[in-house]
Amino acid sequence: MDTFMDSSWYWFRYTDNANDSLPFDPVRAAAWTPVDLYCGGIEHAILHLLYARFLTKVLRDIGLTEHGEPFTRLRNQGMILSEEGVKMSKSRGTQIDPDAIVRKHGADVLRLHLMYLGPWDQGGPWNDRGLNGAERLLKRIFELVATAPVEAKGPADDGDLRELRRLTNATVKRVTEDLDAFSFNTMVAAFWEFTNQLMLWREGPLTATPEWRTGIETLVSLLGPAAPFAAEELWEQMGMAYSIHTQPWPTWDESLLVRQRVEIVLQVNGKLRDRITVTADAPEGDVTALAMANERVASALAGSIPRKVIYVPGKLVNIVA
Repeated sequence: MDTFMDSSWYWFRYTDNANDSLPFDPVRAAAWTPVDLYCGGIEHAILHLLYARFLTKVLRDIGLTEHGEPFTRLRNQGMILSEEGVKMSKSRGTQIDPDAIVRKHGADVLRLHLMYLGPWDQGGPWNDRGLNGAERLLKRIFELVATAPVEAKGPADDGDLRELRRLTNATVKRVTEDLDAFSFNTMVAAFWEFTNQLMLWREGPLTATPEWRTGIETLVSLLGPAAPFAAEELWEQMGMAYSIHTQPWPTWDESLLVRQRVEIVLQVNGKLRDRITVTADAPEGDVTALAMANERVASALAGSIPRKVIYVPGKLVNIVA
């Protein structure tokens, strides 16, 4: 009864658990159901999910609810297997003790590692090789929060400012959409990319700009669901009001997502020679002219006349000698 009967309609009862005359008040249940999101393993599909759908239809047919499906959205998670690729088992000694990992690395490191292991709905074999990587990511974010503004001899580069605004907005969009799609591994990848770029800028004049502060606050806010303890600590270190988990979720501006500058790879006969940065809308002739004028490209050509110039917009120039 507890395993299958009660678990097939308990969310209705939760809306009105003191009712002695009815299973629940239909008005109260209508305000809270159907359930927005149901997460379960694939083993739920035959038993729990099937029974939940059946009971919901019964409740509809007797007039206690108007909907015939218990959940509006279903997501099935994959299973974390042992390192040998089989289901974890105490008897086989293949089970991982999460408490030991938390004691050594912290709960947030374990969370980030699990999310980065692979697609959430596929699962896969456990490995601990990424724990240090997750630890390193959090350490870098702590370093960014502790970064003191650099006294600039002049104003920050306009191109860098535009790129910082673009990257901040692009990261908000990526993380928001990844959370909604349960793509936690790509969400963590977005944290890495944003963090790594901020680390490249932390020794320069951008750190003294409002855009830098906005970028750091945004990164910590986005980190909240993935690493709640670290995010709370970082929020406090920035002098922000308690608690980060009560703050509005960051939003993005579509108009700021257009990349202003792009990096172009320069090749001679398919071999990398250098990289240059140009405006995203630079004409092909201007880009190829810059490529031909590049010292490393000229050195590789050694005076030979280019037979062909291949230009892939926004990506590369390959000069065939």
